[in-house]
Amino acid sequence: MNNLAIDRLKNIPQLNREYTTPEKRAKSVVILGSSKTTEPLMEYLDLCSQTTKELVKNGYNIITGCGTKGIMGAAYYAAKEASAINLEGKPVQNLAIIVNPLWGDENLDDCLVIGKASSESERIIKFTRVADNFVIFPGGTTTLQEATTLIRHNVHSEESGLKKIILAGKEFFAGLKQQYETMAKMQLLKNTPEKFFKVLNDKNEIIKTILKR
Repeated sequence: MNNLAIDRLKNIPQLNREYTTPEKRAKSVVILGSSKTTEPLMEYLDLCSQTTKELVKNGYNIITGCGTKGIMGAAYYAAKEASAINLEGKPVQNLAIIVNPLWGDENLDDCLVIGKASSESERIIKFTRVADNFVIFPGGTTTLQEATTLIRHNVHSEESGLKKIILAGKEFFAGLKQQYETMAKMQLLKNTPEKFFKVLNDKNEIIKTILKR
């Protein structure tokens, strides 16, 4: 890591409390998924980009890890591009929480970094403090870790503390959904999986779910 990056990291707060208020959380969406670009992921990159732009148009801040590749990059640059054309006429921000030390593919210039974490596990907890809405696209083991950590949050939360968690990709997440359905049948969950997360494939369904109050 060069000296410029080190200096910039020093000025980033552990977590900017301004973004932890109920009002800010309600109008923020964390988007997660692969940091790699592969041919089978291309349809999801397009879905991510279109979904992100639509969320921004509806006045939602977008929060990622500010990576520039894969799903993360699609969300990051779609948010940057759409930030000036939201429908509510209010400022919309391209936000990020980074892992320190940096992975190396982050773009710190076109977003506002509102926090940092020393691990992926710490970062996902910080994501829950700044957003009530999560859209998770296909990804690798870290993405699955993030998804199950968020679902666990809902399982152990009271009704009023539930996050909106959307797994975007019915085929990709079919096995994970089946696992939770099996747990429910064995009475290892206190409710049906649909109470804690939804698996969707369509941009309009995702937007409708986020907008619903």
